[in-house]
Amino acid sequence: MKQKVVEFKQEVALLRQENVELKEKLNLNSNNSSKPPSQDIKKKKKKKRNNGTGRKPGGQPGHVGVSRKLVPVEQVDKVVTCLPPDKCSDCGVPLLPLNEVVRHQVYEIPLPRYEITEYQILQGYCNCCQRTYSGETPAEVGKRGFGIRAHAAIVLLTSKFKLSKRQALTLLKDFFQMPICIGSISNVEHRVSESLELVHGQIKNSIDESKVAHIDETGFKQNNRSGWAWIMANECFSFLQLEYSRGKKIAKKLIGSFINRVIISDRYPAYNFLPDSCHQICWAHLKRDFQKISERPGMAGVVGRRLLHHYGKIFAFWKSSLQDGCVNDKRTRKKRRQLKNGLIKNLQFGFRCNHLITARACRNILATGESLWLFLENREVPATNNLAERQLRPLVIAKKLSFGVKSERGARFIERIYSVVLTCRQQNKEVLPWLQNSIAQYFTGNPAPLLT
Repeated sequence: MKQKVVEFKQEVALLRQENVELKEKLNLNSNNSSKPPSQDIKKKKKKKRNNGTGRKPGGQPGHVGVSRKLVPVEQVDKVVTCLPPDKCSDCGVPLLPLNEVVRHQVYEIPLPRYEITEYQILQGYCNCCQRTYSGETPAEVGKRGFGIRAHAAIVLLTSKFKLSKRQALTLLKDFFQMPICIGSISNVEHRVSESLELVHGQIKNSIDESKVAHIDETGFKQNNRSGWAWIMANECFSFLQLEYSRGKKIAKKLIGSFINRVIISDRYPAYNFLPDSCHQICWAHLKRDFQKISERPGMAGVVGRRLLHHYGKIFAFWKSSLQDGCVNDKRTRKKRRQLKNGLIKNLQFGFRCNHLITARACRNILATGESLWLFLENREVPATNNLAERQLRPLVIAKKLSFGVKSERGARFIERIYSVVLTCRQQNKEVLPWLQNSIAQYFTGNPAPLLT
C-alpha cells in the first residue's frame, strides 16, 4: 500500500505538471507569444440593451452635409450643356436666358481595353551581293508580346496586390479583354525579375552602409520544401531574400560586416555570434515573454509581474530621456544603472525559482548581456524590431494566399519585387511609374534607375 501511494503521488505530480503546461498552451495569444492577433480567440461580449432614440438612421435634421468639391472647368474631360425648354409650359411665352449656371459633375471609369500595336517589318534585297536586309523593332519592344505598361501592371497584381496568377489572368480578361495565359504571366515575372537584379543588389549595399539595421525571418515554402524569407531593413530600404535554411550561416552572410553598426533582432540563437556592442535585443519580444511568465501560477507569476513592472519603468525613463535630450549626463547614467541592476536582480530571482521553464527563460535573457541596453545609450538605436516585423507582414499575408513558390526563378522574382515595393513605400515613391521606367531602361540595354 505504501508503495502504491508513492506511485500515485508521483503520477499525480506528473499529471499536474502536464495540466499546467496544457493550460499555458491554451492561454497563448498575441500578447504573450509570437501568435498573430488574427489567431486570438475573441470572447463574446454581452450585448447591451439599446432601446434606441426613436429617430430614423442616417443624417439627422441640422446635420452639416459633406460633398465633393467641384473640379475647375479646365480639368474636366467633357462638358455637356443641358438647355432649358424654349417656352414656358404654362403660358407659352419664350424664356429669357439667365446668367446663372448650375454645375453638376459626374465621375466615371473609362472603358478599359488593351491596345494593340503592329510592327510591320519590311525587307530589302540587294541585286549586287544577293543579300536580304530586314527592319528591326524598337529596342524596348523586341520580340516580346506585351508592352512595358503591361509588364509593370502584371507584376504588381501578383506581388503588391497579392493576386494569384489565375486571379491576375481573370482580372486582365474581365477588365481589359486581354488574351493571356498563365505561362505568359510567369514569363513576364521572370523578365521583370531580371531587370531588378541590379536594383536588388543596390538595396542590399545601401543597408550594409547604414549604422542601424533590422533583421528578421519567417517561414516561406519553396519548391514544396520548407524555406525561409529573410529581411534586412533600415528606415529607407528593405532587402528580402529567400533561403532554404534558417541557420547561422545565412544570418552571417546577410549581415556581413557588423563593425561600427548595430543589428536589431529577436533572441533567435542564430544571431548569437554578434558581439554585445553591435547587437540590440527587441524589447517587444521581451515584453511578450514577461507577460507569458506573469500568467503562470505561484512564484513564476510573481517573477513575471515584477519583470513587467520594471519593464514599464525602463520605458518611461527612456521616453522622458529622449524628450529631454539627456542621454549621458551624470543623473541619467545613475538612473540607467539603477534600472539595469533592478531588472537583472529580478531575472536572477526568476532563475532561482522552482519553475523550470521560467528559470530557463530568465537564464537565456541574462545571457544576452549588454545587448539589452544599447537603446538606452544610443538615441539612434530603436528599442524594438518592429520595423522588420512591419515590412515582413505583406509577404506573410501573400504566403497564406499563395503557399509559397514552386521554382527558383519564382523565388528570385518574389525577393526582388517585394524589395522594390517595400522600399518604394518607405520612400513615398509611386511604384508603378518607377517600375515602368526601370523596365524600359532594361529593355533598351541601359542600367535601371537606382532607389536612393
